[in-house]
Amino acid sequence: MWSASVALRTLGAMSVPLGPAPATASVPPAGLSYPPPSRRPAGRSTWSRLGTVGAVVVAGTSSLVAVALTAPTSGDDDLAMLGSILAMIAGLVLAGCLVLRREFPVPICLAASVAPVLLPVDAAAALLALPWVWAVARTRTVVLCTAAVTAGTAAALWRDAARPLGARVFSVVDEAGATSYEPGIVAFVGWGLFFLGVSVAAGVVRRSRAMTAAARQDSRDAREATAAVEARSAVLQDRMTRQEERELIAREVHDTVAHHIATISLRASVLEVQHPDDEPTRDAAREVRASAQRAVAELRTLLHSLRTDDGDLLPGTTLEDLVPLLDRLRAGGAQVWGTVFVTESHLAAPHVTRATFRIVQEALTNALKHAPGEPVSVTVRAGRARGVEIRVENPLSTLPAGAGTGHGVTGMQERAERLGGTLTAGPDAGRFVVAARLPWAEVDHSPGR
Repeated sequence: MWSASVALRTLGAMSVPLGPAPATASVPPAGLSYPPPSRRPAGRSTWSRLGTVGAVVVAGTSSLVAVALTAPTSGDDDLAMLGSILAMIAGLVLAGCLVLRREFPVPICLAASVAPVLLPVDAAAALLALPWVWAVARTRTVVLCTAAVTAGTAAALWRDAARPLGARVFSVVDEAGATSYEPGIVAFVGWGLFFLGVSVAAGVVRRSRAMTAAARQDSRDAREATAAVEARSAVLQDRMTRQEERELIAREVHDTVAHHIATISLRASVLEVQHPDDEPTRDAAREVRASAQRAVAELRTLLHSLRTDDGDLLPGTTLEDLVPLLDRLRAGGAQVWGTVFVTESHLAAPHVTRATFRIVQEALTNALKHAPGEPVSVTVRAGRARGVEIRVENPLSTLPAGAGTGHGVTGMQERAERLGGTLTAGPDAGRFVVAARLPWAEVDHSPGR
């Protein structure tokens, strides 16, 4: 006896790719241009902070001294006194800007170089900022800033040389007021070249360190890129190997299984023709031939999937095919009781409907194989809220168990787990029960799909 209660809606034949999207390899840049961009260190040492304080103090003090030597000695010239005060403020501001010489070396260096040309301040701030320009700027900018610092230093020294002998920065006056050291033009040029040389040398050292750090970073990036390429190559090689294996399997299956199924279909056709008056024999032969033709069609679909490796099967069996499956088994003499209840079936994704059909089909095949003649109960319930529930059970056979490989149960479990579901199979209170739960998935209607 067999009964079936069915609540089905029309399902679309749309197929949804199941495989993961191909990974894209991200290749880092081949290299960095030297020198690297200016970056403030995440954590500065105490010595670095003390160096910054020292630079600010030296630049500020030298500017104050330079302005003081040119300031009017009497309070009669208010305009000159105001200019000296403004020059002192400008010198102190430039000295304070040295705190930001790592972040903005070029603007600070240029401003500190122009100041001695326009104001009676010293060029110490420019000389202290120049090494950081060498560390982070490009060659053209380095040349420009070095020329500007040279001009600013020359202006400051020229102004000092133009002062009276007792008011020069580089002159030495004894207690009696007599000048014991009076530097000449050669001395001023020598001092200028010395200060500029020290500043440039410090810049060369910093630039060398920056280039070394950038080269090390390039080396690390190159190693990471090489590792990524090697990993990608290994993945591609593995895919090629597996594809070759799939193509070999597809050829073997096509040459052997397909041939035998075609032979079965041919012999069933011959049997159908040879017994035109034997209705039961002719119907059985017709059913065998139809089953063989369906098997060949599904085999071609599977072989196409193996050869293309696109992770997606061609349109095939759906939940609508469950009832015809039970009908064919019943027509062949099997005792099958079936209940199929599906809601919102038009939303179900093809990979869910295909997996459901295959699990039911394999469970029925195992039941008929290992418990021939026993009644089989099939229950399938599916919907968005509950997912997919499958239960196939039959009484344990009293006949000797046939030889089995266990591949059927393993295949059903793998199919369920691939979709994130579960499947159990085994004896339960005198019956063999296959129970599966699959998560619900819907057709992707997003644009481009």
